[in-house]
Amino acid sequence: MDQTFRNKTISGVIWKAMESGGNQIVKLVVTVVLARLLDPQNYATLAAMTIFIDLADTIMKRGFVTSLIQRKDADNTDFSSVLWIMLSLAGIFYVALYFLAPSLAKVYQDPLFVPALRVMAISLFFGAFNSVQGAIVQRKLEFRLFCIAALFSTLISGAIGIYMAYAGYGLWALVAQQIIGSLSNVVILWLLDRWKPALVFSLAKAKSHFGFGWKLLLSSLLDKGYSSINGLILGARYVGDSLAFYSRGKQLPGMVSENLNSVALSVLFPAYALQQDDKERVREMVRKTNRSTALMVVPMMAGLAAVATPFISVLLTDKWLPTVPYLQMMCIAFAFYPMEATDLQALLALGKSDIYLVSEIIKKVFGVIVLAISVFAFTTPLAISWGFVLTSVFSMIVTMAYMKKHFAYRWRDQIWDMLPPMLLSVVMWGAVYAASLLPIPQFLSLILQIVCGAAVYLGLAVLLRLESFSYLWNAMKAYLGKNRKREEPPCRPDGPCGTDRII
Repeated sequence: MDQTFRNKTISGVIWKAMESGGNQIVKLVVTVVLARLLDPQNYATLAAMTIFIDLADTIMKRGFVTSLIQRKDADNTDFSSVLWIMLSLAGIFYVALYFLAPSLAKVYQDPLFVPALRVMAISLFFGAFNSVQGAIVQRKLEFRLFCIAALFSTLISGAIGIYMAYAGYGLWALVAQQIIGSLSNVVILWLLDRWKPALVFSLAKAKSHFGFGWKLLLSSLLDKGYSSINGLILGARYVGDSLAFYSRGKQLPGMVSENLNSVALSVLFPAYALQQDDKERVREMVRKTNRSTALMVVPMMAGLAAVATPFISVLLTDKWLPTVPYLQMMCIAFAFYPMEATDLQALLALGKSDIYLVSEIIKKVFGVIVLAISVFAFTTPLAISWGFVLTSVFSMIVTMAYMKKHFAYRWRDQIWDMLPPMLLSVVMWGAVYAASLLPIPQFLSLILQIVCGAAVYLGLAVLLRLESFSYLWNAMKAYLGKNRKREEPPCRPDGPCGTDRII
């Protein structure tokens, strides 16, 4: 049973990583093409609209979906009841955004803001349905379906967005990409899983899920609200395209960090929930996850920060170069975010939503204080980004304190689990910097820096026999070996078998 659970968890991680990784690679290509075709102002307007859509989406889904996954005895009545609640909330938020759009548009001074927000808010209905069927797939650890749906929906929406941008539709190309991506993901995932909601509603079950989820909802609102305030202030207080550069700088490292975070949220939470009665086992699972996550995300963030200038110049053109300092600061902020998310999933798996809420209140009170100082004591928009970095570090420290208290995951153990990748990343940074000094064209320099950094980091990980690297490597080999054995035809009593096949 333990081996089956381990294999299914590893399979889920692999498929979720493939989904997130493949999806983000396609998104990166689409982002690069669209950024070269469109003006920063289009992205500033999109970023402003996304703030309000994300806030509504968070209120709709956050607490309910997590409760559906955490509850061991959830059935179709639970899923259907939650769906009707979220669709109702989607309708309420759509009406609110529809009528508030003219007032919000006065802040951002874009004539397309009103119609674009009203159209883009339609995606709330698609997101409501997709979140429930996604919870069902997550409970079964069938992440292969997520991989297929995400990849094809990104390809479809990306192709349409690029075509519209090339045809001169401007902001509408970005809006269409968002809407079509959300709709196609719902349709494709439904074709793969075929979940059908029932025409039932249980008030008792809805109250039960809300009882677990309201604390997570408040926690997510604090997190999303704090993140949104940064963008709102940048867009309203500072002139020019500061919001566009801030959003672009946050998006690129966020693709890597949140990619791994989605694996933690989607795969590890149901896996931890199944083992919630054994704290020691959950702690060891968390330690292995943190070591593996740090092995991957820390060098990626360090490398992206190191090559930021040629990366932006070559891929997005020089008009986006003001993004560089924002990107480098966000690489620091996001470097340890997946490890923090993993720790929080372990706490949630124990049903500690109250602890989750308290920790978020502490973090965001600190963040608001730092944000106020950044805005009123400094005149540069970069100060807000530095405040975001400082808050991210503080958030990690708070989460580590709760892990020590509830899982006996000591401070020194937590730091030790992250230290080897950090030290190797420093060496890698030096190698990348040395490669950047060579007098060669910028495009070739970018390729050389990436290859050099990857070779130095992986080479040192193998040479020093890093434990987390060995664990990932052996887990992959064991999983692939298991699948190969499963694909071999069974031996027949009257036929060749084993070594006889070779002879």
